[in-house]
Amino acid sequence: MIRKFSMALLQPRCYLCDMPIDNLQPFLCLLCQQELPYLPLSHCLSCALPKGKNQQHEKCNECQQQSPPWQQLISCMSYTLECQYLIKQYKFSQQPQLHLLFSSLLLQTISNKVIQTNYHLPHALIAIPLHKKRQSKRGYNQAQLIAKDLAIQLQIPLIAEKTFIRTRNTKAQAQQTAAERRDNMHNVFQVTKSITTKHIAIIDDVVTTSETIKATCQTLLTAGIERIDIWCIARTLAD
Repeated sequence: MIRKFSMALLQPRCYLCDMPIDNLQPFLCLLCQQELPYLPLSHCLSCALPKGKNQQHEKCNECQQQSPPWQQLISCMSYTLECQYLIKQYKFSQQPQLHLLFSSLLLQTISNKVIQTNYHLPHALIAIPLHKKRQSKRGYNQAQLIAKDLAIQLQIPLIAEKTFIRTRNTKAQAQQTAAERRDNMHNVFQVTKSITTKHIAIIDDVVTTSETIKATCQTLLTAGIERIDIWCIARTLAD
């Protein structure tokens, strides 16, 4: 409540260091924004995890041996304590305005990817869906808010929420083992209307063991999508 009052009537303060903010972006001071744990482009093209030392191939050894069901995973940051705090504030502390910060960071990451690697933008965006009960409780789908911002900024169509849904209110993934996460995501997504776009990007907040996006991709590939990229705010670099 104090932070909301301060942002509405007083000078905004940085979410991480609580110092007054003088710049136009009302969430982080310039120093904290500069020190966020941004991922380097040298990470694996497919999974965004670090590659082995002196490895010249654009993909890590694991992705070379078995490609994931998507083409590229583009993430802004590694999921460090600072990043965890910001995302938890966004998802669980009724701070939906933070979508403006995250979409801005992801937009910059995508723009750098286009400039530095000639990355081809997808033809449409789609957000990881929440189950209707969880979305009703939270009041918003955090991935959908970011996807809307990016669709406007990049002038890319956003596939409607009702087209791609979550059929079961699954347990939270964070406290489960990798095997439990796989079981939790089995047959959980459904395409309710035909999707004619062949190249899409899935928007999510955090990618950990990848089980959620694997299940998402399997459903969308079955529906006729030919190429899928993943855009996320943070990537967990170690389980």
